[in-house]
Amino acid sequence: MSAENRETQESRVDQYIRENRSEEALGILYELISAYAAEKDFDKAESLYAKMYEADPMAIREIVRAGDVIEEAKKQGRDSEHLDIWSDLYAQLSAREGNALYYSMKTRDFEAGEEIMEQGEISNRLYFIHQGEVKGVFRRDSEEIHLITLGAGDNFGYEQFFSATVSTVSIIALSRVKTTFLERDVIRKWKNEAPALESRLFDFCTQNDRVKKELEQSNLERRSFPRILVSGKIVFQLLDNAGKPRSPAYKGEIADISAGGVSFLIKTSRPDSIRMLLGGRLRIKFDLVFKNGERQTVNREGRVAAIQYQGFDDYSIHLKFDEALDKAIIDRISPDAGS
Repeated sequence: MSAENRETQESRVDQYIRENRSEEALGILYELISAYAAEKDFDKAESLYAKMYEADPMAIREIVRAGDVIEEAKKQGRDSEHLDIWSDLYAQLSAREGNALYYSMKTRDFEAGEEIMEQGEISNRLYFIHQGEVKGVFRRDSEEIHLITLGAGDNFGYEQFFSATVSTVSIIALSRVKTTFLERDVIRKWKNEAPALESRLFDFCTQNDRVKKELEQSNLERRSFPRILVSGKIVFQLLDNAGKPRSPAYKGEIADISAGGVSFLIKTSRPDSIRMLLGGRLRIKFDLVFKNGERQTVNREGRVAAIQYQGFDDYSIHLKFDEALDKAIIDRISPDAGS
């Protein structure tokens, strides 16, 4: 079918829809969708697929059939080398989820010595290594510690991708490196296209995060103060540059505390709004329970150092206090502090 004939057919579809001749419109749409999908023009195929709902939203059989044509064409168009490298990941996904993941990826190559991610900086990309090697480096004062070498089949950056947090290590190319990557805004698209994909990808990356495992095994102390697991309610407000509240008070659940800060959990269906808190200032209020049963209300201000996705619309907020708690207070905390 020539381009001119396709334009004629598309005009005819619009005419049939206006005349309520849905069966004829659907027949032409199916033919056009099949042709565009076969040519791997998925944007065009999907725009015509959306028009099927306009022609007749109750034509479930025809709509499903056309959708299957697009998904199968997408599946056939995926790169076999990519699928082999990431077979464990794709094995956990449905055909639709696998297509959504694959066609959301972009490619980027790096030369030897090029810094892909920098410790302490914010990144919104999740990288998948296809060729070459990178090293993970942890920097502390003037010291640089080699943590790990990653190669084809490894991924990195998942904490920054799923959560608004700075990179805990620097990732540097050891050779010419070929990667594919995802940018965080694709998650919004997946909400309708493949709702379970975000959670499945998060689980896969969590289980296969070699960088984080190496950090934990190396016993590198990245925090100035030990943390104590606690529970209880916390109230927080966002502050402006003058230190005045610029939001109503919100509630969360405390997860842990140290002399230098606190982390707490909140639930939200608006991850973009939560990620805007990173680097922002908060005023918090919560109660501590001491070992003798006494309570003390704590009021503190601080800056949000990290926001981490915990799955199922749960996020943890990590706040660094402007002024550390007295060590005597920490020593008096009960394991059930804040309850």
